[in-house]
Amino acid sequence: MALQVFKDLGYEREMSPADEPPPVDSFDAYNDVAPAAPAHVGAAENLPWLDMTGWDGRAIPERKWAIKDRVPLRQAGLFSGEGGTGKSIIELMKNVAHVTAKDWLGTLPEPGPAFYLGAEDDQDEIHIRLAAIAQHYGVTFRDLTDGGLHVLPLLGQDATLVAPTKSGKVELTALYRRLYEAAGDIKPRNISIDTLSRAFSGNEIDRVQVYAFAMHMQALAKVADGSVTVLSHPSLQGINSGSGLSGSTAWHGAFRFRQYLKGVKGEDGEQADNDLRELEFKKNQYGPRGETLVLRYQRGLFLPEGGASSLDKLAREAKTEETFLDLLRRFAGQGRNVSATPTAPNYAPTAFADDPDAKRLGFRKADFKDAMARLFSAGKVHIENYGRPSRPASRLAVKQ
Repeated sequence: MALQVFKDLGYEREMSPADEPPPVDSFDAYNDVAPAAPAHVGAAENLPWLDMTGWDGRAIPERKWAIKDRVPLRQAGLFSGEGGTGKSIIELMKNVAHVTAKDWLGTLPEPGPAFYLGAEDDQDEIHIRLAAIAQHYGVTFRDLTDGGLHVLPLLGQDATLVAPTKSGKVELTALYRRLYEAAGDIKPRNISIDTLSRAFSGNEIDRVQVYAFAMHMQALAKVADGSVTVLSHPSLQGINSGSGLSGSTAWHGAFRFRQYLKGVKGEDGEQADNDLRELEFKKNQYGPRGETLVLRYQRGLFLPEGGASSLDKLAREAKTEETFLDLLRRFAGQGRNVSATPTAPNYAPTAFADDPDAKRLGFRKADFKDAMARLFSAGKVHIENYGRPSRPASRLAVKQ
């Protein structure tokens, strides 16, 4: 595959002190602060307080984004979703958008290199997915390589970046240190860690360990001057509650942005449309919150579903159309013809809204009217002529 696939990132030289990641308990590692005061001053002044005295005459800095209003620069975030929903594909799409300066789900990510560490798929699967994405964007693998897409397939290998010792202290692995070094050299706009369960061998319900892991991801984002996105799987409780979290609620507080991907469910708990997904931006510390995108799987990738505002709306519309067709077939089998003409006494939406099944599902005349219009547009229903030539008549029917 004509793509930069690193073997342990290919960094063999000895790391200098400047290459070393900062310790997780270092205050200066995560904040731009003034130097510590001399030892002889009072206790309150013996802290590295931020010096704001020069700010009055200085322009207010602009907030920097890896993806405007969605992913802040120099921050780490969490992208969770049930297994098989398509997180890896969406994340690869984002990285390709970074390196080729293309659109990603209606936004323009900052151009620049990107890292993807994948511990769940082999090289062939990554090749297949990237081929579909490259075709969609109209680019080649050479374009991806030249743009700085770096892929590290780690399936079947130890992908641990942060691990606790027997004493419970969180420590960095050799892989993290090589990644940190590469991030400092190449300055990727985004680093994708796929997935959390392979990169973090600690206790997901231990708040101290969770925050320690998040701070190391934050350090990685800062040295890269980009963003870090950690992909994860929610627990059953996280799925049922809709939070998309696993383990401690610290996962929400520890990261500056958080996204959750889920599929549309039918009334019986099964997926009603396997091609639809809802991407919810659960947290954006520095921008708009609550944005939701409905995506449809097509040609090997996920693209925004035009005109859809939520999966709930799409699911209800699909259920209304299904019920409309079921009732139309049942009425036809009973010899009860219905019409598409609003002034007709047997107007289909009116007749169907009175059916006990429709009432049980909460569907009204207006719901069936809209469903009928969509079904006509989709070519699923039509006006059928019947009767004697001397007395022609018409009725609404399912198109075969």
